[in-house]
Amino acid sequence: MIRDVVDGWNQFWFTPRPEAYLSVPRVAICLVSAVWFASFWGSAAAWFSADGLLQSQLSAQILVADQTPAWQVWSPLWLTQSAGWMRTWLAIGVVLSLLAATGLGGRLTLTVLCIWAIAWANRLVALTGLVEPTLIACLGYLIIAPGVPLHCHSRSADSTWSTGLALRLLQTHWWLLVAAGLLSQLGSLVWWRGEAVWWLAAAGRSNWFSSELLRGQASWINALTHAVIVVQILALWLLTVPAARPVGIVCGVLVACVYGGVADHGLFAALLVAVLTSFIYRFPPFSEQAESTAR
Repeated sequence: MIRDVVDGWNQFWFTPRPEAYLSVPRVAICLVSAVWFASFWGSAAAWFSADGLLQSQLSAQILVADQTPAWQVWSPLWLTQSAGWMRTWLAIGVVLSLLAATGLGGRLTLTVLCIWAIAWANRLVALTGLVEPTLIACLGYLIIAPGVPLHCHSRSADSTWSTGLALRLLQTHWWLLVAAGLLSQLGSLVWWRGEAVWWLAAAGRSNWFSSELLRGQASWINALTHAVIVVQILALWLLTVPAARPVGIVCGVLVACVYGGVADHGLFAALLVAVLTSFIYRFPPFSEQAESTAR
């Protein structure tokens, strides 16, 4: 029995997969990274300059109040309050993201991009949200196996265990991330009572709905709220069933629409779709893969 468990574990994580399987997820995730860096361009001075809302001294006080050790938020950006340097950092981040998307530089470019993103996220302090930890983790997974560069298709038939590991990490992260969000929602009575969409709209935290639009539409509010829960359950279930994976991917896109439209997490929704692309390939059974590799 233990042997079966070990074999199943190794099959799940380490079965060789074609390197081309990671090209689409890499492009999608790196494009989201570029948008993430660019999204701070217009407000960098207002937040991080010497007279900004999160200038260095105030940010340090916030970290002390949160009991966050300084070593956990290392970043060279703590050494400057120049808006010009902040924008330079963002511009380089965009360029690195686009280079990584094309596959140029492989692991080296992705490693530099990951470090660049960590340094910027550590300086954000109170501005960090759902995007930063997920994006950085996904960039880390891509360092394990960056996939095939867009200008080189001759390696597309190569299969490696590292590609399989990186894909499984992306898939597992997406699944656990959505599962954690679902469990958090189920821990609140407003989701059970069918009121959650109303409260999101009333608080101005929805991109699609407003309190004026939903006023007097109790049945629609209840239906939308429960549909949000159902579509997440369906996505989590169907993505684990190989034959139903295409439908699971559609449900996964709807989950992203929930975060981006029903709530106001547009960039996080884009990142969810980007990571979801790791599910688009149907993996052959382990026995077939092993036989193909042996040949």
